[in-house]
Amino acid sequence: MIKKIFTKGSKLYSIINNVCPRCQLSEFWPKNNPYKNIFVKNGGDIGHCKNCNLKYEIEVGFWYGAMYVSYFLSILTALISWFFLSFFFNKIELSSQYIIISTILIVSFPIIYFYSRLLWINIYISFRQ
Repeated sequence: MIKKIFTKGSKLYSIINNVCPRCQLSEFWPKNNPYKNIFVKNGGDIGHCKNCNLKYEIEVGFWYGAMYVSYFLSILTALISWFFLSFFFNKIELSSQYIIISTILIVSFPIIYFYSRLLWINIYISFRQ
């Protein structure tokens, strides 16, 4: 059962491997490294799949929904960070926790952005051979 979740044809396969949700052959983002996609000129965008020619922006404003996924992932990251800090460093001050969690969120933003778009498009597009 678990092996089936990670095999080609599943949405999790598309998200983890950064591939087109429809054909799962071509890359969704030009690079697999989220930091390179945002901070380094990568010579491309995520306009369409090079294999099946799927247009990624299904309609105008489609990516606004990914903003809500990004918000959810940011809150989840902050809560996990807070739990970790509270559990392992229980004597840490609230202001220090705020600074540490803010730093974690700033550093992890490219990763959150990368996966929020992958998650969002995989909600709407299914695998087709």
